[in-house]
Amino acid sequence: MDSYEKMICVSCDSCGAPVGFDIIGQTYKCAHCGTVTDAEHAKQAQLRWRTLAKDEIFRSEEKPRTERYSCPRCGAELLFAEGEASETCEFCGNNLVSSELGSDENIPELLIPFFITEDESRERLGKWGKDNEKQPEGRSLLNNIGKLKVCYLPYRLVRGPVQGTVSRDGSERKYQCAGFLEGIAVNTSSQLDNLVLNDIEPFDWSAAKPFSYGYVAGHRVKLNDISDAAIDERIKAETVQDFLPEIQKTMQTTGVDVELRTGNLTSLSVLLPVYFIRSGSLTAVMNGQTGRIAVSQKRRKKTFPWAIEPTVWTLLCTLLFALWTHFAPEAVFIGLCVFGCIFFAAMSEGRGPLTKRITLKSKAASASRTDGELKIDESRNILKNPYDNTPVFFENDENGAKVPVKIRFYSFTRTISMILNSLVTIALPLIIAAVIRLMIVLVQGGSFADKFKPQYGAAWYTLAAMIVLIYFVKGVRGDVYDHPLLYAKTPNGQYRLMGSRRDRKVTVLSMFGIGRTDKDGKRITLLRLLRETGKEGILFAVLFIAILLGSTLAIIF
Repeated sequence: MDSYEKMICVSCDSCGAPVGFDIIGQTYKCAHCGTVTDAEHAKQAQLRWRTLAKDEIFRSEEKPRTERYSCPRCGAELLFAEGEASETCEFCGNNLVSSELGSDENIPELLIPFFITEDESRERLGKWGKDNEKQPEGRSLLNNIGKLKVCYLPYRLVRGPVQGTVSRDGSERKYQCAGFLEGIAVNTSSQLDNLVLNDIEPFDWSAAKPFSYGYVAGHRVKLNDISDAAIDERIKAETVQDFLPEIQKTMQTTGVDVELRTGNLTSLSVLLPVYFIRSGSLTAVMNGQTGRIAVSQKRRKKTFPWAIEPTVWTLLCTLLFALWTHFAPEAVFIGLCVFGCIFFAAMSEGRGPLTKRITLKSKAASASRTDGELKIDESRNILKNPYDNTPVFFENDENGAKVPVKIRFYSFTRTISMILNSLVTIALPLIIAAVIRLMIVLVQGGSFADKFKPQYGAAWYTLAAMIVLIYFVKGVRGDVYDHPLLYAKTPNGQYRLMGSRRDRKVTVLSMFGIGRTDKDGKRITLLRLLRETGKEGILFAVLFIAILLGSTLAIIF
């Protein structure tokens, strides 16, 4: 087992083999002998091993004399071999001030050595700049290529289980979520842009070595200069970014809020090789091991992902209206404007654009040498994590036990049910009138169509159509996302639908809040709504009933 696996991976207590984390069971389980190791026990065992290993690393070798310097302007702290100190800060150009090195706790535990030389990095960055010369980032990089710096930057290598809660815009329902970090690197330097540094990952951790002063000879070493609390926040932020694509896919929106708990994570202090250029708003970085490049000038772009939904609804309703009007150009244009105003006004409430930083980057890379010549392979799948660490959602079953679930909001049956409910709502007086008319015909005889005038129910049809339209614009979305379809995983690997039909029911009445649950978990019923709204609610209900009865009687008689 190599140094990285010894220090960051968990080994089986029984057979010593590396063990993987079972997200569903929230334990480490050995694939060879089946032994289960508790997450907290594994963390404490790793901490004890790391303490002993670090003591051996720092006490067993004769360390060269080093000097520590700090920058009074930007706060950067740099480590130099004696006699190699620079007079100016690599990050802001200010004069450096000598300071005490302190204890060995300032020195990281692991290190990935530089694989790419400074000349090779300058050549690669120049080629990238020429390839992207049409972009402002490419032009700025070419103009500042002479400002290239080389440095070992401080990171925390984080591994372990995480848990948290997920909520969706427009819904008060919270979902339990759990996942596993196989090993993410979090930069702990305040001088460089952490977002840009993220984009030169991944590193090849199989090349990680226990820290040795020999590796850093002739290189600048940047030391950690942010607090543990700030590091924890960065870890949570990067974890959320890792899990966000899958969470957004499950929640069917980019508008999600994720709150994570990271109590059982194992964190290692590491040094990673980075080439960088800082000039004005330009930040350009290159992975000194793999050659991956990321460049940013803090340009921002606004996107409107929420606009997709109202656009689809607008086009669909306009198409139906066009079919009804036989595609008359004036009518289609008016329908497009009216439906657009309705859907965009209703669905834009509380939603805004997403502002995204533009960072240009190369593909994931891997560097090698053939007869001393550098070769860099680029591909999306290079150094891809081989483990499936997809976040898992949990819900409490009928017995109160936490079980893994798949979450869906729409199904074929649910969609057909909503459409039928809407049609029944619009045609309710027609249906009631047809039943009554049929009974009259059976008792008194005569023709069913005699005095049967469906068009006389126009008052209800108009009112109900408006209600259904509002329901599909606002109500159905809230109703569906408050009452998801939950499928629990059974021991045989199959999935069964959880909960009662009442828990999954969606109706037009939900736009009035009926069927939803309040903050105390109590269900809102029609009688409860009438009691809480008082005279206004009763008057509103009487008005609806009067229009329904009047339309029904008008159709029959």
